[in-house]
Amino acid sequence: MHLSSLKIEGYKIFNEEFTVNLSAGLNILVGENGSGKSSVIDAIRSVLLEDEYGRSGIDASDFHRPINQPAKGKGVGKIHIKTEFDSLNDDEQIAYLPWLDINTPTKAILNLSIENKEDARGKFKRKIWGNESESGLFEWELLNRIACIYLPPLRDAEDKLKAYKGSRLARLLKNLKKTEDPGELHPLEKKFSAFNKDLLRDESIQSANKSIQSNLVKSVGLAFGQDASIQFSEVNFDKIVERLKLLFYPITPSSGTATELNMFRELDENSLGFNNILYLATVLAELEGLESDRTSFKVLLIEEPEAHLHPQLQIRLLQFLNEKALDDNIQIIVTTHSPTLAASIDINTINVLTVKKPGENPIYTSLSKCGYDDSTRFFLQRWLDITKSILLFAKGVLLVEGIAEALVLKELSKFILKKISEDNPKKIYLKDLEEYGISIINLNGIYFRHFMTLFKGYKVNADATISPTDYIPIKCAGLTDNDPEKTDKPFLGNLSVGKNSQLDLIQELITNSKLCRLFSNLKTFEYDLALEGNNLVVMSEVQLSLTTTNGAIKTQLEGYAKTDWTKKTPQEKADAAFWLLDHIEKGEFAQKLSQKLSEPGIVFIVPEYIIDAFKWLVD
Repeated sequence: MHLSSLKIEGYKIFNEEFTVNLSAGLNILVGENGSGKSSVIDAIRSVLLEDEYGRSGIDASDFHRPINQPAKGKGVGKIHIKTEFDSLNDDEQIAYLPWLDINTPTKAILNLSIENKEDARGKFKRKIWGNESESGLFEWELLNRIACIYLPPLRDAEDKLKAYKGSRLARLLKNLKKTEDPGELHPLEKKFSAFNKDLLRDESIQSANKSIQSNLVKSVGLAFGQDASIQFSEVNFDKIVERLKLLFYPITPSSGTATELNMFRELDENSLGFNNILYLATVLAELEGLESDRTSFKVLLIEEPEAHLHPQLQIRLLQFLNEKALDDNIQIIVTTHSPTLAASIDINTINVLTVKKPGENPIYTSLSKCGYDDSTRFFLQRWLDITKSILLFAKGVLLVEGIAEALVLKELSKFILKKISEDNPKKIYLKDLEEYGISIINLNGIYFRHFMTLFKGYKVNADATISPTDYIPIKCAGLTDNDPEKTDKPFLGNLSVGKNSQLDLIQELITNSKLCRLFSNLKTFEYDLALEGNNLVVMSEVQLSLTTTNGAIKTQLEGYAKTDWTKKTPQEKADAAFWLLDHIEKGEFAQKLSQKLSEPGIVFIVPEYIIDAFKWLVD
């Protein structure tokens, strides 16, 4: 049994019905700020009556208010949250019979409706029911069989693990308590009872008892007096565990574990990150300890587990959560802003929330429904590292083949956006890619087809037909080299046939995709840059700064740097671009060129295929 679907309407940012699809095991929700990740978590907490949410309830601000209405105006008339549970086994179907879907007995349905009307006590009228019919008798015991625990983003782990009534540690120990004979004392209770008897034999305790008793008699007399005795107050199991607290000892490869109890430290001496992990470990132990005959389904909601954790710990923690979800049949739903986490887990667990327009519902995309085959899934799983996983948080994506393009295009974007703005004075353009929220992703190869699967919205079937798929609803452009024969020197009017295997994707995307485009050049990135305007002067000066020895190469570069290439023929420029391409080390050259382009007053002309890609991305 697991939570498979959530339909939310009228709640927080969700106006019209918004559907969230979830799978058994681990689910990761990623997306930019304000995309609704926390609202999804809160909706689950509300309908499943998670402890903290059950106490705080619904607030007036939880009712959706259109963006064009006053901030303090009354929200929509009703919140409706519908949850669907899937894969119920035979026992669960019997237990949850009142919730079962009529057409699918392995599916159960739970609804929550809250009216935007306050009663005399300031509470909003809420109704909860199983299945589709509101008129059915609701059994609270069925809802109580669902264990839902929530870990907030900025959790105070130290406070949660202190000794107090209802602490996480107390809940854990109560869940683990054996209940063989209700009339039998727990071993802890027996030990504390014996401890109290020993206390009475202590001289200081006996002396204090006599002194208190003497003063009682003197103050009120024997007729009205009371007796008193000093004892350890907590003799009931529940009271005992509420006085326990968690301590820590830092384990290192050199120190090993603590050898004495007095070596353990208070949590306020620990780091925030490690306290968070202690808290999480306690919660997981609590879920483990729930008895199966009283609990049908366990769900753990975690917001931003990366808080206070360095990247290696983030990765290890998420991998552990994935293992825990599978091994102990716990559904775990995690929200994150961390590309480290997004890159470290099976992409089939990732769900992306994307904001399209303010005031409108975000768009929910499960990557598992983007139509990739096993080959592409395996490829993305290996290659979606931290630098590439930022595409899951972007407003737009520009895919490039290598480090040279990634380095130089960031500076070129300023030239491009300035030119686009000058050519279209009636439109408003931003000054750089960061303001657009567009990320440049270096693929380290020509892997456009694999990565564009997440955005293109279709798949090509074995019989060459096209089928629609889910997709991340942002624009994705790619820049790829034409890559003709190595000896070719193409220019406008003297084109070469490209050997790049990705070139057939250009027309396919134009025909079938609204959000993906691939743009190609004449030969390679650096070669095409050199063909434009007087760019060869700037590029030759850059390569000169990297040339440390005198000789023919340095002499040639000095000549190029002094030439007015605007007066040369296309063939002469092609010959020079070909020679330069053959004498540069791409990574080092790209670093120096991007630095040069950042200097004020530099004039540099951008090839048309790059301008076309930028225009398509930002318009």
